[in-house]
Amino acid sequence: MTRYRSFLFPEAVLKDDVILLDSRESHHLARVFRAKKGETIEVLNGKGTRYSGTIQSVGAKAVSVLVDSVRTVPVVTPRTVLLQSESRTKSMDLVLRMATEIGVSAIQPIFTEQGEHSRRNREKRLLVMIEACKQCGLSYVPELYEPCNLQDWLRSNTVQSRTLRLVASLEDGSQPLLSVLQASSGELDAIFVAVGPAGDFSDSEYELLRQNAFSPVRLGANVLRVETAVAYVLSTIDQAVRDRKADGRAGTKRNIKR
Repeated sequence: MTRYRSFLFPEAVLKDDVILLDSRESHHLARVFRAKKGETIEVLNGKGTRYSGTIQSVGAKAVSVLVDSVRTVPVVTPRTVLLQSESRTKSMDLVLRMATEIGVSAIQPIFTEQGEHSRRNREKRLLVMIEACKQCGLSYVPELYEPCNLQDWLRSNTVQSRTLRLVASLEDGSQPLLSVLQASSGELDAIFVAVGPAGDFSDSEYELLRQNAFSPVRLGANVLRVETAVAYVLSTIDQAVRDRKADGRAGTKRNIKR
């Protein structure tokens, strides 16, 4: 197991089998972690490539890494896309961090009637997600799309085959999330899940989502905070997908055995 984990920002230099980390990552390693020459490190590029190596030299503005091996990790399927209503900075940062840690593929901030409408610094949000990837050792940084109105997103993203659309709902008649996931049939390319603001989606937004094939799902018996709702729905989706893949592998092994 490597001692440290770092990120390959565009400012870093990759030449032959040596990586010269950017000043931000170098400072973190040298001043915060007190990394030393000869210690092992893994560098992630956020696009599926992982570089394993040893630290050659340590400086506050430049840390060099001698690469021993390179590994490419395939993209996880199905893709999970979170449509998240804009909220206050601290709340949204927590959502971005938890969604990244759980393994979401993409995050689409949306403007809703009862949510926040001010635009935030995209670069700062990306840094939050990158730090989450470094902490968890994730190979891919989720795509972070520019915020847009819910209506505009629905207009530009028509329903496709082999996809499942869900909306976390407080409405009467919403079906349990796990039941809906287990009832879905066939191979899926993508799962879209919409989570509203603290004040919830409006009646007209719920109707619009239904018209665009979003099935309302219930997240347990209690009313959850936005951040908790995101963690709940994405964790349940992640586990349901893993269970389905495990069942598929088990079925294949049984068929081969016969």
